[in-house]
Amino acid sequence: MGVGASNPVDESTKAEIQELIKKVLGTFTLQYTKEYALALVEKIKMEANEKPETWQLLERPPWSEDFKSGYLVKEGGVRKNWKKRFFVVKPNYVIDYYETEEEFKKGEKAKKKGSISLCGYRVIEDVNDGVLKRLKNLAEKMGMNMDDLPKPKEYPQFTLELHHHRRRCYYIQAANEEEFKQWSEQFKTCCRRAYGLKNQEFCHKQAFNEAVRKTRWELGRWGYWSYGGTEEQTLSDLISDELDYSVMYKIYGKIQGPYMIRWKIRDQILKVLDTMVMAAVTPAWGAMEKVVEELRPKIEPTIKEMVGPIFKAEADLIEKMKNGAMSIIDPILKEKVTPHLGKIVEVIKSPFTEGYEHCFKLFDEEISKFEIKGGINETKKEFYHLDWYARSWRMWPALSKVEVMYEPLWALHIIFEDIWPWGLIWKAYDELRLRTDNAFYTFEQRLIQSMEQDSNADPKALVEKAKQSVLADFRADAQKSSMAYYAEILKTIVMPPFEKVVIPACKTIIDPVADLVPEPLKQFIDPNAMFEELLNGIIDGCIETVLSSDLKE
Repeated sequence: MGVGASNPVDESTKAEIQELIKKVLGTFTLQYTKEYALALVEKIKMEANEKPETWQLLERPPWSEDFKSGYLVKEGGVRKNWKKRFFVVKPNYVIDYYETEEEFKKGEKAKKKGSISLCGYRVIEDVNDGVLKRLKNLAEKMGMNMDDLPKPKEYPQFTLELHHHRRRCYYIQAANEEEFKQWSEQFKTCCRRAYGLKNQEFCHKQAFNEAVRKTRWELGRWGYWSYGGTEEQTLSDLISDELDYSVMYKIYGKIQGPYMIRWKIRDQILKVLDTMVMAAVTPAWGAMEKVVEELRPKIEPTIKEMVGPIFKAEADLIEKMKNGAMSIIDPILKEKVTPHLGKIVEVIKSPFTEGYEHCFKLFDEEISKFEIKGGINETKKEFYHLDWYARSWRMWPALSKVEVMYEPLWALHIIFEDIWPWGLIWKAYDELRLRTDNAFYTFEQRLIQSMEQDSNADPKALVEKAKQSVLADFRADAQKSSMAYYAEILKTIVMPPFEKVVIPACKTIIDPVADLVPEPLKQFIDPNAMFEELLNGIIDGCIETVLSSDLKE
């Protein structure tokens, strides 16, 4: 593999790697094609039962302006020198950077120095500590003593890392603490939002994400796994993750020699493996796409004709599974779920409520300062700072209220080992920003409508009337949003360990029921998916009971 005499990858190991790549891709192919057909069924069912949302506030149209821009200093990928660059966060959460702001302002003629898509990345704010921890982890894998390693590079103050465990990492320095915090939060948002699948169509996204999850299950990898990027990148990460579990520890153990030699061999091996993986993934994914493109027009009309029988068969399946499985599920539910739901609600309820209360306060204060200046066109110009408010640093007093959830959520890690507190906190950030942004947008629309209906009305009265009406609807939407958030968080926490225990325990019940599916419907009904639907319904019922009693207190 191009690493010289110390090459620890012999022919048998190469064969093992190739076989593992083939196994993962084969498993994913079966899962994806099956999940795509099921996603089509789900889409048609959703369309048949579609119910309009009942939010009181208007929803702001998709954002078209850049989220953030400014100068930062970036370390080079090859020469490792530091260069000042003008960074721009685009509406799709991709980050472009230019040599200067003047270059960026050239528009279509501007020459970018590069682009960064943070799909699958994470932000490390304590760079030096992060580097040290990874170095220690890698040294343990390779059987090396940390005392024998050279001291890692020290990064300057206000430097953050955009880290990915397989792709290029970026080291970026801000000018001061305030800019460091603002850019750090913006980059975290990009990490969460920049899901990089090339195809954003509903059935594909649904099928691809489910296929990734179930492929990991087939390989025995339960629980949380962070990924992101294009289809090819995600599949490559999936295979690389499996290689880390099954093969790499053996390779690391064979690498011999001084520190620098061993490190160089390790890096070369990873590069060759990445090339091998991508060389297998690219044609495999291309073939899968082609199969699905040919499959959809053939089966979609059939599904639409059979949606009624599918509904009935699924309902019958779920009822049969429920009758057979509840004696197994109930004890697990009482031991691993029910005792903990109330405790989790106690952790998340007060901080999220306080976050919303502060959002109401910020909205009230900001609108109280608003003045109508001139006619409608002049007033619309005054909306600009309102449009940006929910995305600005001024939201931090409200967002910071939910950060206190971290410690108690992390304490639950003892029971729910896949819990990720920051992920749950960021969901709260997103929800608070979204509803606050919708409140400002609704205020703008209602104020303009009032001005159009009565051009002679007192400007201050119009502003106050619009503000009060929006605040009332803001509170109503916040209540609905809170219930949905609590339910989602509870489910995120308890579902993985619950499924991990229940699904294997109930396999002897699921498999026989599969034989009861009518032959014409077999390709459109997945008994395992039906069982998951049953489990979801059971957990939803438990959560609803807890929330309805707890939130009335």
